[in-house]
Parts: sequence; structure tokens; C-alpha cells
Amino acid sequence: MKRLLTVEDTFAITGRGLLVAPMPAIHELRGPGDVDVELRLPDGSRRAASLTLSRELVHPSPAVHRWACLFASLGKPDVPIGTEIWCADDVFAPGVTRLRMV
Repeated sequence: MKRLLTVEDTFAITGRGLLVAPMPAIHELRGPGDVDVELRLPDGSRRAASLTLSRELVHPSPAVHRWACLFASLGKPDVPIGTEIWCADDVFAPGVTRLRMV
């Protein structure tokens, strides 16, 4: 498993779920789709979850296109700031050894 990201912010979106930030660049991950992940919370506890990677169309178009990372069944208390999200190595695009969040 590799660390996908460390949660810096969360946004509850009615009818969609919990969006986490930062969001990885499109070229860094395989997607779209659901990914089994492990949440490593700041208190040391761990839990399994399903993360949906989706491509959102925004205007104006950003310089770097990113995956929206949504948890459909989790809320803000379930994914506190500082939570690490870990996933299987095959989620990463070939050649990506570490994500660069810019």
C-alpha cells in the first residue's frame, strides 16, 4: 500500500458525500471509479472505506486537472483533518512513485 494523500480539508456536499482535499492530479492515478482505501486517523485508529475518484468539469478550466475524491457514506467527523488515505499500489498510474501536490 501507498499513501495517497493526507487530508488538509473536507467539504460535505449534499447528495454527493464528503469531498477531501488536496485532490491528486489526473495523470497520477488510474480512474475514474471506486477505490478500496484504508483511513489512518490522527488518533492512531484505522478503518476501511470506499473512495470514489471522479473527474469534475469546472469553469474556468484549471491548469492542472484533478480527481475529485469523494466518500459517499462518510461525514466530516469520520475523516478529520490529518487523516492519511492509503490505497493499493495499482491505483497509481505507471511510473508514479510519489504524488506531488501543487
